[in-house]
Amino acid sequence: MKNDKYWIWLSSALGAGARTDEILGAYPDPEQLYLAGRTERTVSGVFTKARLDRLEAEKLSGAERILEICEKNGWRAVTPENPDYPADLLGLTDMPLVLYVDGDIACLKGKIGIGVVGTRQPTYDSTAIAKQLSSDMAKCGAVIVSGGALGIDSAAHEGALAAGGKTVCVLGCGLGTKYLMQNEPMRREIASSGAVVSEFPPLSEASMRTFPIRNRIISGMSKGVLVVEAGEKSGSLITANCALNQGKEVFAVPGSILTSSYKGANTLIRDGAAAVTCADDILRVFDGIYPGALDLSGNSGKLPEARRRRGDKKINSKRPLPPDFGEDAAKIYSLLGIEPVHPDELCAAAGLSPSKVSAALTKLELGGFAEQTEGKNYILS
Repeated sequence: MKNDKYWIWLSSALGAGARTDEILGAYPDPEQLYLAGRTERTVSGVFTKARLDRLEAEKLSGAERILEICEKNGWRAVTPENPDYPADLLGLTDMPLVLYVDGDIACLKGKIGIGVVGTRQPTYDSTAIAKQLSSDMAKCGAVIVSGGALGIDSAAHEGALAAGGKTVCVLGCGLGTKYLMQNEPMRREIASSGAVVSEFPPLSEASMRTFPIRNRIISGMSKGVLVVEAGEKSGSLITANCALNQGKEVFAVPGSILTSSYKGANTLIRDGAAAVTCADDILRVFDGIYPGALDLSGNSGKLPEARRRRGDKKINSKRPLPPDFGEDAAKIYSLLGIEPVHPDELCAAAGLSPSKVSAALTKLELGGFAEQTEGKNYILS
């Protein structure tokens, strides 16, 4: 669009996460701001000296170069003027001036976005819960929004993908950055049906500072945020607090009060967050607020049973898979037994890519045909 390079110029000059409502109130058109001289900008009273200096130092050629990188890689720069810009972000006082998108951000249009976040080192049960809840919500038409990290984030994305639903991954680094490469196959799969999104310019590196900045976008794109297993200082609590500040619904899965890894989620519930025991606890809230946006007819309302501890009972003999599980899941299922096997071994034995094996294992887990053991190995359920 005509103004894209000026939005990118302004975003690059101010930096990701900058509070921009006062600036956009004075200069709603970034081209007008670009063409204004320092004197006019100073008289407006909305810029500090440091910001005035950054506006002068930032060249439009930098924005043009970013657009070239996006075009070369098939990415889009989506600004607030674009009809595909998520409507829920427009009301934020610190809304991102540019979203760099791999995939189709329009998948959020007219849909209920649900943020799902939690620890990067979850228990088996929390992983299974995050997958099941995300799968159930995606089947009903919700778009699962998360951060693409290890642990609960990955489980949420995988659950939505296994259900054939839509999911959006909000990165804490720029598109094209070599970050968390074991999740690259998953990000490609997300982009093929949903979207991978970043406020940071392409190739920007991740840092301790960038993740808290991106968390407001996860909550901002969502009607509500679900926290699954979070300790007292978990970064996912930042996302929950962002949601509260944005007037969004907050949900949490309760956990043992004897385990510190659940303290953050339990505290949220104590302070007013809705406790979640099944997807229906979340979906019914939004079905009432947005009639017709969700289809609850296929919602089972069930969570997976707690993991069977090794030695509790013998593993069941193989049951026939439903025909709609597909060829990949059937191939992986045929390789599973009572001895744990790692996904890398399954890739080699089945001749499938890591993303296909991951999707097949998720589908088998959600269907109760496989379960994960220590070391991220898999056995028959």
